[in-house]
Amino acid sequence: MDFNRMVQLAKKELESVYESEKPVVMVGSATCGNSAGAKEVASVIQEECEENDIECRIVKVGCIGLCYEEPIITIIKPNNPPVFYGRVTPETAKELVHSYIDGENPMADYALGTLGEEEMESIPKLRDLPVLKPQVRRILRNCGLIDPHNIQHYLAQGGYSGLNQALKMKPEEVINEVKQSGLRGRGGAGFPTWMKWQLCRDEESETKYLVCNADEGDPGAFMNRSLLESDPHSVLEGIVIAAYAIGVHEGYIYCRAEYPLALKTLKQAISQMKEQGFLGENILDSGFNFNIKIKEGAGAFVCGEETALIASIEGKRGTPRTRPHSPPLLAYGVSPRS
Repeated sequence: MDFNRMVQLAKKELESVYESEKPVVMVGSATCGNSAGAKEVASVIQEECEENDIECRIVKVGCIGLCYEEPIITIIKPNNPPVFYGRVTPETAKELVHSYIDGENPMADYALGTLGEEEMESIPKLRDLPVLKPQVRRILRNCGLIDPHNIQHYLAQGGYSGLNQALKMKPEEVINEVKQSGLRGRGGAGFPTWMKWQLCRDEESETKYLVCNADEGDPGAFMNRSLLESDPHSVLEGIVIAAYAIGVHEGYIYCRAEYPLALKTLKQAISQMKEQGFLGENILDSGFNFNIKIKEGAGAFVCGEETALIASIEGKRGTPRTRPHSPPLLAYGVSPRS
C-alpha cells in the first residue's frame, strides 16, 4: 500500500480514540501502572459499564512519566478535552464511571489535568504541572498518549515518515543529515551519532550487524523499559534508519528477560512492522532488506557494557574485553575535545 494512504488510514484510527462520539478511557498499562493496580482498575471500569449499559471503550496505553501517580487513567468525552486522573483506586473508578463517563461531573478533585489547549473549569492543564512544564519531549512525546500495541497510532503521529524519507536518500546523505542535526549520544561522552554511523559504514567487512543495547542493569533504572513498553516503534524505526545508513542487513536488540512486558510489546511491534512492509525484504519498495532478532539477556549487570553484551549474544560468557583500535577522530574532521 502507498505510504501516504497508510498514514491517512492510521489518522482515522487515532481519531476514533480522541474524537470518538462515545467515551474512551485510556489506562496507563506499563509495568509501573500494572504494579500499582491498573489491571484491576480497568476491569472495574469495564464491568461497571457493562452492568449499567454504559457505552465506553477502554484503550491500554503506556506510561506518561508520572509513575508516582499510577494508576493513571484518561477519560475522553465528546466536546471535552482529555482529563487525566492519578492514583485511581477501584472505588474511585466506579465513581468516575457514574459521575463523568455517564454523567457531566468531571470530579475535579481527582483530576491531574487536561490535555490540549481547550480548558476545563477547576482543572489545570496537564502541561502546567511543575514536573511537566519545563519538559520538551522528543523521544517520549508519544508515551502514555497512544496505544503501543497499535502501529496505526504511531503512524498517525508521524511515525515511519523518517524511514520513508531516509530510504529515498543515499546512505551518505542520511549520515550527513544526522551530522547537521547535531545529534549526540545520551551517555556522559556525548559521542556524535553521525560519527559512530560513519565509522561503522567505513568498516570493511563481508557481514555487519547492528546491535541495540536495551539492557539496563543499574539499580532503579527504567528509561529503556519505559520507552519500549510505551512507544516501541520509535526505537524500531530508528534502528532501521541506522541500519540503512550503515549498510547492515541484520540487527539484534539485547533486552533483559526481567522485562517481560517490554519484550512482549517489542515482539508484537516487530510482527506489525513486517505486516506493513517496514521490516524484512524490500522495505517500502526501496530494495533494502533488514531483519531484527531479539536476544533476551539473563540479567547480568556487566552485559550493559557493549563488548560483554556482544559476547553474550554470541553465546559466550558476558565478559568485557579491550576494544579494537579506532581510526583517529581527526580523520573525520573532529577534534577529540570538540
